[in-house]
Amino acid sequence: MKKGSPPKKFSKARMPPSPHSLGPSPVMSNMRSRSLSPLIGSDTLPFHPGEWYEQVEFTGKNSVLSDCQDHKGADSHVGVRYITEALIKKLTKQDNLALVKSLNLSLSRDGGKKFRYIENLEKCIKLEVLNLSYNLIGKIEKMDKLLKLRELNLSYNKIIKIEGIENMCNLQKLNLAGNEIEHIPVWLGKKLKSLRVLNLKGNKIASLQDVSKLKPLQDLTSLVLVENPIVTLPHYFQFTVFHLRSLESLEGQPVTTQDRQDAFERFSLEEVERLEKDLEKKMIETEELKSKQTRFLEEIKNQDKLNKSLKEEAMLQKKSCEELESDLNTKNELPFSADSLFFCKGSSSRTELHTIFFCGLHDNFVLICLFTF
Repeated sequence: MKKGSPPKKFSKARMPPSPHSLGPSPVMSNMRSRSLSPLIGSDTLPFHPGEWYEQVEFTGKNSVLSDCQDHKGADSHVGVRYITEALIKKLTKQDNLALVKSLNLSLSRDGGKKFRYIENLEKCIKLEVLNLSYNLIGKIEKMDKLLKLRELNLSYNKIIKIEGIENMCNLQKLNLAGNEIEHIPVWLGKKLKSLRVLNLKGNKIASLQDVSKLKPLQDLTSLVLVENPIVTLPHYFQFTVFHLRSLESLEGQPVTTQDRQDAFERFSLEEVERLEKDLEKKMIETEELKSKQTRFLEEIKNQDKLNKSLKEEAMLQKKSCEELESDLNTKNELPFSADSLFFCKGSSSRTELHTIFFCGLHDNFVLICLFTF
């Protein structure tokens, strides 16, 4: 730098240095080398319940999409950390995990060791706020004990499916931005009745049917779906406003009275109800056809069994007739012998003379005929 030249100014805002980083303390250097806390040496803002939505608001220059890309680009260079009870106690300064109400496990966007698995949270039964953003978590699991959770932030992970939170009936805010989710499950609208804020920005949701699955959420006031394929569909905005009547904010913008009027003009209630009834009727008809098809296939199966049985019976009868015919032919060819037996039987009206002829064939006697006189 030339003498007298003014110092260069940087427009990019930087976070104030952490108190822990002031001074070359060997103790702090040792702690950083061990990576005991996910917050040490990190530029991630502290997580406060009141600032939950501000973390997911749309900003002009600091786009969350670019943050997500930077985050994903660093994935191949980071190590793996594990959520342990000792780590939770250290972060919360609480030895009794049952008393923990807020837990921030959000890590830096700029590399470093990250969490891949959700684990060892079973004892945090009173936990209300949990932040696991900017990690490498691929599956939502082992959270069935967190029934009092009100705010859950799993943004910018590797999640591909919404699962494992079906029993969180008290959940009010759910942030799943920056993941790889393609569908909203049907149960979400039926079981997360307390949900008020849902952020799904930067995922892979592409169907308007996923929006329809949120209709049972009567308290849903804020929804973010920007940077999903669905937002490129015609009339997406009007469709969403029409079906989710309780929305006050969509894509970070307030839903106005004019927006609702436009939505109702585009999707009149009568037309939608008629289409829904037609769809329901078609579904019933489809079920009936499936039932008839099942019965028809069963009847065909039974008829095949009957035909097979009749065929076998006919073959047996044919064989029996052939055997009888053969026996009859053999008997007709037998010669009469000279040996015969005569006897008389008397009665009041007449005398009957019964003559029974026997013929001998190889020392066996066969009855031939009976005559009555």
